[in-house]
Amino acid sequence: MPIFEYNQLALHYQVYGKSDRALLFIHGLGGNGDSWKYQIESFKSDYQVVTIDLFGHGKSTQEVDPVYVPRLDAEAAEALMRTRIKKPYVAIGHSFASNILPEIIKLADNNLKGVVFVDCTYQGFADIQESRVRFARMMLAYSDTTLKTETENWYNELIGDRADDNDRRMIMSSLKDCDFRWLFESVAGCQEFNEKYPPEKTPLRDNFPVFVMESEHGVGLNFRKSWVTHFKQAEYYLFENTHHFFFVTEQVKFNELLSEFLAQCL
Repeated sequence: MPIFEYNQLALHYQVYGKSDRALLFIHGLGGNGDSWKYQIESFKSDYQVVTIDLFGHGKSTQEVDPVYVPRLDAEAAEALMRTRIKKPYVAIGHSFASNILPEIIKLADNNLKGVVFVDCTYQGFADIQESRVRFARMMLAYSDTTLKTETENWYNELIGDRADDNDRRMIMSSLKDCDFRWLFESVAGCQEFNEKYPPEKTPLRDNFPVFVMESEHGVGLNFRKSWVTHFKQAEYYLFENTHHFFFVTEQVKFNELLSEFLAQCL
């Protein structure tokens, strides 16, 4: 089991394919590296595909501070790519990666050639942060048994009705490795995290490629939540009539768009 040690923490990762170009895939809250199943299959012949289990998820270290874990995730992922993978790469992140990708941009050396935000909520406005905190506190008020049920219901809502049974089971399976209370403690800490690591301070580099993909029933519902609020020159695509996991349910179109973007970066 490949493990990258960072500050006495274990980051589980997988590498697929051989190439002088790499892709780093970062899953969302409650997910794991296997969430990118269809992207691994599609891109491993042309790129070296790297997936990770974020701290608090999958096979990586679980006992970490839920509030500041996105910074640790970013530091460990950047160090993995810089010291072990050692090649030009594009970072692709879903959902929770909204707090991780900006920190990778701040940390990364010249090998980072672009980033892709996949239904990632931009949290640069106080009302958006407050809304996330209210939701998380509502979930944390439940008993452990009810919290498990409510988390699974929430995840099913995020998946929507376009996933077949196999894909739904695949997406849901990652939850078994997570502490549900820890997940929402991380969401509840977004204001504290963003005070220390403001999303609006994410560097704007000249000619640095950024691609924002969103779902109509996800971030795309509220343009103020979009990272194009910050990266105004970013490429943008809205997946109409889709939900949060469109990289699974609309895998063919997603992979096609991602492939076109990668051709500009690597």
